[in-house]
Amino acid sequence: MELNRCAYTILGILRTKNATNKVHGLTIAEISALERVSKPNTIHKRIKELKENDFVGDGVKAGKAKTYYLTDKGLNILPEKKEGTKNV
Repeated sequence: MELNRCAYTILGILRTKNATNKVHGLTIAEISALERVSKPNTIHKRIKELKENDFVGDGVKAGKAKTYYLTDKGLNILPEKKEGTKNV
């Protein structure tokens, strides 16, 4: 799968916030507040794509909201592409 800039930004945010297991996941609203470029609907679409490719997993619920965390596969794809995402 070819990831776009938004997808890499989401992965970077999850890593920066240590959302690397089910308990420490972030909601779409939290990711959207940190990303500040894309609309929550776009973030949701990207997360769905990342989940389909096992880069992101479902975390525990935060109230009624779903949370998402960075899987080992998602963590492993980041270092190679890190140069372009210094602000994440």
